[in-house]
Amino acid sequence: MSEPNPDQTSQETARLVLRMDAAISAFRAGQCSGVHALDVASHNSSGAPNDPMIGSMSGTYIRPVERCVTRRPNRVELAVLTVLADTYGAEMLSNSSLGYVLRLFARHGGVVFAQRVLFGESAADQQLSVMLTATRVALTQVSALFTEEFFAEANALIAGFRPRPPDAFKSPSSGRNE
Repeated sequence: MSEPNPDQTSQETARLVLRMDAAISAFRAGQCSGVHALDVASHNSSGAPNDPMIGSMSGTYIRPVERCVTRRPNRVELAVLTVLADTYGAEMLSNSSLGYVLRLFARHGGVVFAQRVLFGESAADQQLSVMLTATRVALTQVSALFTEEFFAEANALIAGFRPRPPDAFKSPSSGRNE
């Protein structure tokens, strides 16, 4: 048996990431994506999502309004897509369970998706984490590379608890009665 050529593998991953990028961009724009799993969950004429699996899940993390999903996947999302493509290959576009993963990614963004896989506490998030166990190490590496994006909310919360530095411009005798 011959071993897979690393260049050929990386080229296939790049092609797959480009296909998923295009499909997610089309889905987010409300257009036909060419991927059955995304197209069956596309918006109906009223603009409401037609995806009962995602919309009715209890404990599903809903992204805060200020973190809107861009039409085109950004560099962080492309890194997450690369992890998915490296791990699951072309199954990402044809497997119905992985289609659910693409829908979550397209609707909520790559960062929220990866946060749910890595840190989610709800039952739905735990099921997602178990389903994507093979991606956890690589997603952890991506989160370490993009800490600002992955831990923005945590950093803002932690900043409120950090001690404030002493006022450097205050003279030592200004608080004393002399």
